Amino acid sequence: MSLNKKQEDELKFRELLKNPIRLFGWVFPLFFVIILLFGIYFVTNLNQISFNEQVVGIADTTGIKKEIPIKKGGVMPAVDLDLVKNPAPDFIANGKKIYEATCMSCHGEKGLGDGTVGTMLNPKPRNFHAVDGWTNGRDVDQMYKTLQEGIPKNGMAAYEYLPKIDRFEIISYIRTFAQFPPVTDDQLINLDMNYQVSQSATVTSTIPVSLAETKLEEENSTLNMQFLKFQKNVNDTQGNAGANVLKNYSVNLKKVFTSFSRLGANQSLDNYVSIVIADPINAGFNPAVVQLSNDVWKMLYDYLKSSTM
Repeated sequence: MSLNKKQEDELKFRELLKNPIRLFGWVFPLFFVIILLFGIYFVTNLNQISFNEQVVGIADTTGIKKEIPIKKGGVMPAVDLDLVKNPAPDFIANGKKIYEATCMSCHGEKGLGDGTVGTMLNPKPRNFHAVDGWTNGRDVDQMYKTLQEGIPKNGMAAYEYLPKIDRFEIISYIRTFAQFPPVTDDQLINLDMNYQVSQSATVTSTIPVSLAETKLEEENSTLNMQFLKFQKNVNDTQGNAGANVLKNYSVNLKKVFTSFSRLGANQSLDNYVSIVIADPINAGFNPAVVQLSNDVWKMLYDYLKSSTM
């Protein structure tokens, strides 16, 4: 009877609340199950849990080179400095068009440095409304210096390929965004002294770097094909005096072919001989080639001319 009474007392949960330590027998299995489930989850997801993630920072654009457009060379006209000091409405309007085409993607429509491209750049493009922090300054001659030379450390490309008048039109338009220092005669004198803006200048033609690289690859590919043909011709030629001289005195057949081809088929014998003698190794020959007689040089020259055309 006492045993049944004891069992009955143990089943009374109100009595358990009076003595909480007795609840441990019920909590321990539950705690064990939770720990077990957590361990299983940890082991099955160990790769993901231990994988380190790093927030991608903003790319540093100081090393980016701005592509330049195809531009035919010619004479860059002189700039009327009176227009720089007192820009006419159409002068500023032209600057707005050029700004929108070349500057707005970085500096933004209103010059706040919030262009679609500018938001991804580090450091951020110049906010033209800000007074402080200008690398070269806000005076007109200092702004021209920035367009002429660029600021590589800040990722600002140089725009020296633009006509001088275009650069001044851009500056005049930018100066409408905020209150800028007035244009003084000293600034104009400094501009003309450093960059000769009041004088016309000859400008060479330019092409984009990517196009230049493509053309070089095409040229090298063509030259390689021509060289392989030339090499086969030399190896297959028997009994030709010029070919024999080439085989005996050349140390780098590709250099011989390249140097002769780049000089052009219309070069004179004397000119070619003088170039090879000046630097035979670079021309692909053994230094002993300088000892050849004029007749032997003529045979070598005639063979190269006929084989590289």
